[in-house]
Amino acid sequence: MPGLSIMLPTAVVIALIFLGFFLWSANNGDYEDSETLKYKMLIDDEDEADRSIVASGSEPRDRS
Repeated sequence: MPGLSIMLPTAVVIALIFLGFFLWSANNGDYEDSETLKYKMLIDDEDEADRSIVASGSEPRDRS
């Protein structure tokens, strides 16, 4: 039982240290998505598409 009075507070302190490191890294942005930046040019946004070029014989779409 005397070992428990030393080991339990030690385990709590170590757990709090790791929790502090996790919160610190989360605030610094270490867990943000870094993969999407590589594929951003492949995402086709309909709102930003160039509509100035239209096929011959067709009318341009209304933007409303």
